[in-house]
Amino acid sequence: MRKLAHAALCAAAVGACAAPLDPIEDGLAVEVPERYASEREGAFEGVPWDGPWWHAAVQDAELDALVARCLEQNFELEAQIQTLRQARANARAAGAPFLPTLDVGGSVQDLVIEDNTAAGALIPVRQGQVYSLGPSLSWELDLFGRIDAAQDAAALGAEASEADVHALRLTLTGSVYEAWLDAVENRALEALALQQVATNEELLELRRAQFAGGSGTALSILQQERQLESTRAELPGLRGARERASYQLSVLVGEAPQDNVQRDVVGAGSSVPPLPALPTLDVPGALLTRRPDLVAEGLRVRSLDRSVAAAVAARYPRLSLTGSYNFDATDAADLFDRTIQTLVGNLTLPLTDGGALRAEAERARAELAGALATYNQSFLVALREVEDALSVERRGVEFEGALERQLEIGRAEIDQARRAFAGGRSNYLPVLDAVRSVQTLERQLVTQRVANLRARGQLLRALGGATEDAAGAAADENPNTP
Repeated sequence: MRKLAHAALCAAAVGACAAPLDPIEDGLAVEVPERYASEREGAFEGVPWDGPWWHAAVQDAELDALVARCLEQNFELEAQIQTLRQARANARAAGAPFLPTLDVGGSVQDLVIEDNTAAGALIPVRQGQVYSLGPSLSWELDLFGRIDAAQDAAALGAEASEADVHALRLTLTGSVYEAWLDAVENRALEALALQQVATNEELLELRRAQFAGGSGTALSILQQERQLESTRAELPGLRGARERASYQLSVLVGEAPQDNVQRDVVGAGSSVPPLPALPTLDVPGALLTRRPDLVAEGLRVRSLDRSVAAAVAARYPRLSLTGSYNFDATDAADLFDRTIQTLVGNLTLPLTDGGALRAEAERARAELAGALATYNQSFLVALREVEDALSVERRGVEFEGALERQLEIGRAEIDQARRAFAGGRSNYLPVLDAVRSVQTLERQLVTQRVANLRARGQLLRALGGATEDAAGAAADENPNTP
């Protein structure tokens, strides 16, 4: 027994010296760059940004209203919040063994004791009822930190669930932003298409007037009519895309699909918001503490580390104390005349269990190693997402500039082609080609401007943009808000 106690104390000392794992310092096997690759290609001055990420992308009151409704009414977010509450309840339950358990119980026994030592006879020794009433207390001493490690694991798991809520909020606000941009883009394209239809109708009337005056051709009229109908054919698709964006926004804000969300919220405007200046970029390592998905994975690594400690400690002896103070009598009227007091210390040492405890410890270590690998991979993916968004936006801005220059040249080309046609130096086909080219460039320019705004939103979300300013009350105060 002395050897066993000595071994147990040594094991406890070893367990006490093991420092909890910090996934940022101990678990990250990836070399963290000092700057992003896009910055190394060409430094740029960014503007500071704070608060909700979508404010740094587009400052629009209607978008703010949509996001607020989503964070207040979205059912997926509410389900995640309930998962968080379950995790918090589990964490409280995991810490319960630190305190003694106190129960009060009572019993009534119908007791018959007979002596059968006499040959062929049963002699009653005692019979009747036995009444018992009293409290009992039990408490396990956490000698090797098993309970402490299990509580830490549950508490860290609850923190990870809270980070999951913030990650889902970031995802949902991104979905609202994307759907809102879809509505804005298709409304702008629809307004542009209607403007182009009006332009083509004017050109068609001009062709018909020239033909009536003897200076035009029937072919030029047919060519212009085809261009007009081609432009009109764009409208159903644009309206359908706008309606689907509206349906998606409805579902995101917790309502049945309807076509009035984008009309009420986006409004009648058809212009695309301008792209603001690029925000200031923090060091890449800041993603580990800014991005809620990485925070959640880091917390789960720490939780699994403590689960390993609990699984190891489960192989060591357990010491528990049990005490009771009972009133006992054979007659209910005499119940409080006699008391029985007990205090028992129990020391349990697992000797053989078919290797179950050892296998559980090995399983916990493997799960921890897998979580660490996932954590490293997620950090690499996060770095790539930032780099991708920076690249898409930078090249998109360059493409937007090229489209603007082409559009300027195309409009000048229309003017020259019309002059040549009016002077009889050319047929109508160069005019038609120039108009078609300009109208295509106008649509491409709208689409590219929206694409640049979409890339900006992706960048800010990849950087772990905050959503707290639109959150409202805390989860404990409002069931719909974390």
